[in-house]
Amino acid sequence: MKSYWTLLAPLVAGAAITACSTEASEEKKKSTAPETQQVEVVEVQEMRPEKNIVLPGELKPWNRVSLYAKVKGFVRAVQVDRGSWVRKGQVLAQLDAPEVLSEVSQAQAHVQAQEAVLIEQTARFRASKQTYQRLLQTNKVEGAVSPHELEQAQAKMLADSAMVSVAKGNVQASRSTYQTKTELRQYLTITAPFDGIITERNISAGALVGAGDSNGKPLFVLEDSRTLRLTVAIPESYANQLPDKSSVSFTVNAIPEQTFNARLARSAQSLVEANRSMMAEFDFNNQRNLLKSGMYAEVKLPVERTMSTLFVPKTSVVSSTEKTFVIRVNDNKAEWVPVEKGNVLDSLVEVFGGIHSKETIVRKASEEIRNGQSIKISKK
Repeated sequence: MKSYWTLLAPLVAGAAITACSTEASEEKKKSTAPETQQVEVVEVQEMRPEKNIVLPGELKPWNRVSLYAKVKGFVRAVQVDRGSWVRKGQVLAQLDAPEVLSEVSQAQAHVQAQEAVLIEQTARFRASKQTYQRLLQTNKVEGAVSPHELEQAQAKMLADSAMVSVAKGNVQASRSTYQTKTELRQYLTITAPFDGIITERNISAGALVGAGDSNGKPLFVLEDSRTLRLTVAIPESYANQLPDKSSVSFTVNAIPEQTFNARLARSAQSLVEANRSMMAEFDFNNQRNLLKSGMYAEVKLPVERTMSTLFVPKTSVVSSTEKTFVIRVNDNKAEWVPVEKGNVLDSLVEVFGGIHSKETIVRKASEEIRNGQSIKISKK
């Protein structure tokens, strides 16, 4: 009997150890397996909302030009000053340039001299031509004119014809030179190219201006600010979201209590490489002269996508060191879907990636909800 229990004891002990080991393994598996997590869900929305963004802008004149002297000379008279309103073609200043006037007179005299040479050469050609024609007529009588004499008359006629052609070319060249000199004389009168206000005057009577002027400043700066160009640099992310014929509202520091409106007139349709932005211009009617060119503006700009895009709550997007993703509910399991964020609209954010409209995602996502983990949708 004793030997029976002696043999049975090791078997019982082994079975007990095996049972304990199995229970411990099952407990370990239970502890390491992810627990089913209860989550709130929301559907992906497809929207095409309009959003207002605030960007800096600058008011520029409709036209602006710096006026310089084309020819070198002394200022004889200045007709306008800073702040003067001028009309197109109005005289702003008069210059004196004796050298230019002297060159015009010389060019005119050269034209007259070349025209006299042309008259003389033309007369010679006519005479030699008539002589040759008479000799040809006389040559009809056999032996009346020697062949040598006839050849000489023909050669002289051809030479005189060539001299006439040369004289015509010289007259044309001298007239062209005279016209150029005459045009330079016209530049001694500085006139306004368009209606506007003189914003700078940098000359006085007696000053030497023109080529070689060490000052380097323009004689005048003329601006037309009856219509202002509101220029705005549109960031690359919004470059395709600017609606045609859109209107903007803006404010300036000089009149902070008043809001102004302008309409989109033109855009570059290309990005500036320096700052990766697209320049757009909005026209503002400034007939009352309320605003001044050069002012900075705070512009409220409406932007919208050209087509509908997807939006999810901000809390549904997880930005981790691994990636940016949302958690899609697929057959009661969590599925990480990589996305890229776009525009922000209140509590929603625009996303691009492998998700579609009306799909169910976790409202409050986090890295704690692992990919593939079983989830349970909570009912509100």
